[in-house]
Amino acid sequence: MKRFWIFAMLVIAMGTFGCPGYFEFENGDVEEAGETEGLTTSGYQAEVEQENGEDGEDAWPEEEVLPPEDSAQEMEPQERLEWFVTVQMMDENGGVRNEYGNGRPYILAATMGQMMEYALRVDDKELFDKEWDFVQEHFIDNEYGLPCFAIWADNYQPKENRSSTDDDMRIVWALYEAEEKWGSEYGYKTAGEEMAGQMAEHNQYLNILSKGFAWDESGAQTSTRMDIDDLRWEVMQTLAEDDPIWRVMVVKTNQQFLTCQDQSNGLFWQEYDIVESRPEYPVGKDVCRTSHMLRGGMYYSDYKTYVPATTLHNKMKTEWEKTGKISSAYHMENLGTGNGIEEMETYALAGRNAIRLGDCDFALLMRERILLDQIDDPASPIYGSVSKNRQENGIEDDIDTLLLLEELKGCEPNQ
Repeated sequence: MKRFWIFAMLVIAMGTFGCPGYFEFENGDVEEAGETEGLTTSGYQAEVEQENGEDGEDAWPEEEVLPPEDSAQEMEPQERLEWFVTVQMMDENGGVRNEYGNGRPYILAATMGQMMEYALRVDDKELFDKEWDFVQEHFIDNEYGLPCFAIWADNYQPKENRSSTDDDMRIVWALYEAEEKWGSEYGYKTAGEEMAGQMAEHNQYLNILSKGFAWDESGAQTSTRMDIDDLRWEVMQTLAEDDPIWRVMVVKTNQQFLTCQDQSNGLFWQEYDIVESRPEYPVGKDVCRTSHMLRGGMYYSDYKTYVPATTLHNKMKTEWEKTGKISSAYHMENLGTGNGIEEMETYALAGRNAIRLGDCDFALLMRERILLDQIDDPASPIYGSVSKNRQENGIEDDIDTLLLLEELKGCEPNQ
């Protein structure tokens, strides 16, 4: 029986299903994603929201779900983390909460895409289908056929009427991978093709894949910026083989992506302004996030060449060797000055990037650093999480770490 259901049985045995205490969190937007003093998850930068007065803000019970003490003591680090994600943060329908905003939790489409990827990595079709069914039922907009950016966790209603390319690409990629892993009889690829068709219509500007698409009663608008971590090149190339629109989009988007890497330091500008034809910081910000750079390099190495990922890896490794940390964002001037702020998501992605490049020793160092922050007190409502500061960091710290731990299983130490 899969570990997911073992964890679920722990909850049933306790006779309760609640959530940890509420914490303030930070939310972001498609057009002006950027950096704050407390950095948040990949692609969703922070503007602290005030949700006081929202209907349902007290809808979630405050009782804590804690693992039985004996079981908790026996859990390995990965099992603790799985417990936190699949029991503490996941509801009975498969929705995985990001964090808490003044008492009202929400669920990100990006998180659902990550959980689909995790299910693929651990070969859990039952979990994959549960997550995909949840996306279909609660995230896909009926008019535009794209997942909305986030829904409220208490009533599954849209939090905002917009779709992020990052989220869409994660889900499309997962559907294509599921077809390859489990066969064509389940219709995964067909569903992915349908979503990709909507992306080709709404999520591109001048045939360059843009950050996203937003709509309201007055109309709809496509972003005029590209974000480097939105580009899941492997599935984009597959789409291009059958769709001439995607073929053009891949060629044009590739040109802009390569323009975003600064050859003097290996770092990436986070965004590309399609109208102005130049790489940029996110609007109103003066740093580019490391998580976006690492995803951009990782995904490109899956598709074409390891060169961008390698130069970025060397930059990260040098900072680690000199300072004992990797910055979560960089000022691009002066050869790239790091902000000195740590995020577990950064370390998880640096490790995953290192695995692709065959540097398993560095990936193991990243694992060790992350696990120093893992909550191992069974009495804590965030037992198993690798984010000590839940006010600043969301669930992506935890899920990216889960993915790192899975990928490390096939990685041999350097010779």
